[in-house]
Amino acid sequence: MATTADPQITMELRRRYAALIDAMLREDRPDLVRATAELAVGQGVWADPLQRPVDYLPDGSGRPVYDPDDFWFVAHLEASYPAISAEVESVMADGRTGFAPVDEPLLGSGRWEQVVLYEAGRRQEQACALFPATAAALAQIPEATTFGPGVATLSWLEPGSHVLPHCGRTNAQLRVHLGLRTPPGPVIRVGNERLTWQEGRCIVFDDSFEHEVWHTGTEPRLVLLLDVMYPGLSPAGRARTLARRATTAEQIAAFLAEHDLDRVETDERGVVMRPAPGTEALVRRYLSETGASAVERRGRTLSFAYPGSAAPGQEP
Repeated sequence: MATTADPQITMELRRRYAALIDAMLREDRPDLVRATAELAVGQGVWADPLQRPVDYLPDGSGRPVYDPDDFWFVAHLEASYPAISAEVESVMADGRTGFAPVDEPLLGSGRWEQVVLYEAGRRQEQACALFPATAAALAQIPEATTFGPGVATLSWLEPGSHVLPHCGRTNAQLRVHLGLRTPPGPVIRVGNERLTWQEGRCIVFDDSFEHEVWHTGTEPRLVLLLDVMYPGLSPAGRARTLARRATTAEQIAAFLAEHDLDRVETDERGVVMRPAPGTEALVRRYLSETGASAVERRGRTLSFAYPGSAAPGQEP
């Protein structure tokens, strides 16, 4: 499978291929995506051009969609649907309390929000206090909570939204959706298969396969989303996957390092980020060259603010 015996080099090779393919996906170049993915498969980076996780386990999942009846907790979730649905509708009666934009750059259009209830085995106390019946139902599924490899969230998708094609990080887990609000219109593609949601019913899929979501309907879609360990993993694979779960401090450190930031804080204006000296010098040079005091990106358009100007202008 791997092109080298060194697992670190293999993972770095996958990471770089994945970043290249993600850039092609953002540019809507499916021809280049397919050619690059097939090249990677030919080099032994992955086994399937549509399954491209950075963290690939040989004994992990190898197919995109699963039969929900094969998992004990699906019956539990579907039996809990009335209580979960009633709670969510009650909490949201005065607005989407607790929901925030999904913190991944995957939205091509529309609006996609979530409430994170569990992450990497850690209960998110404020969110669970807001949705206690939902949290209680999840607490009965240790595969998604104590031993959960990923997240458990409430996922809200507005009409007109498009979640871009992407692959999850690992094939050591499966993703479960319980439909809460499932109007006509939203569709998910996983690999070459297309699925829709039904209220009170679950779908189970491997998100390490390329997947994307369209919502062409007129009403929002809401699902309870949870990640569970792939049941076919060896004991060593399970132990490795659990050991790789990052603490909150580790996640923050990785974020700061990845974005070259020295400090992040929140105040009444929102989030304030302080770049490391090298990035700060680069920003100052770019702004000095344009004569601008600030710049704002909106899609592919840049708006510049100049000293003494009342409003941002277009790119000079």
